[in-house]
Amino acid sequence: MSTDNIITLIAAGLAFLASLIAVAVSAYNARFVRFTSEKWWERKTEAYVRIIGALSDLVYYYQQTYDTELHARQLPEERQREIEAHWKKGYLEIRKATNVGAFLISPEAEKALEEYWERPKGNVHPDDWFGHLELDYTSAEKCLKELVICAKKDLRVRL
Repeated sequence: MSTDNIITLIAAGLAFLASLIAVAVSAYNARFVRFTSEKWWERKTEAYVRIIGALSDLVYYYQQTYDTELHARQLPEERQREIEAHWKKGYLEIRKATNVGAFLISPEAEKALEEYWERPKGNVHPDDWFGHLELDYTSAEKCLKELVICAKKDLRVRL
C-alpha cells in the first residue's frame, strides 16, 4: 500500500469520525432545545394555573360574600374565616403575578391583570359597600375569563 493510499484512508476515517461527532452533537442539541422548550412551557403552564386559581379564589370570595349580603344572611364565624382565606390567598397571588409581569405570561395576560388593579370605581358612592363588592366581583370575573383565554392562546391549548 502506498503512502498516498494510507493518507487517503486516514483522511476518510477522520472525515467519517467528524461526521459521527457532528451527528451526535446535533442530536444532543436538538434534545436540549426540546427539553428547555418543554420546561419553559411547563413553567408558563404552572404560572397560568396559579394565577387562574388565585382569580378563582377571589371570584369565589366575592360570590359568597355577595350572596350572603344579597340575602341578608349572617355566616358562621368559621365559614366567614374560610371565605376570607380564599380572598387573602387569591389577592396575594394575583399581586405577585402582576409584579412578575410578562416574564412567564403573555403581554395580553399581563395587561388583563394590570386592568384588574386599575379598574374604574364606576359610579359607586364611596360609602356603598355592596356596590363596591359588586364591582369587585364583576372585575374579578372578567379578569378570570380574560386570563383563561390568554392562557389557552399562549399555551396553544385547543379545547
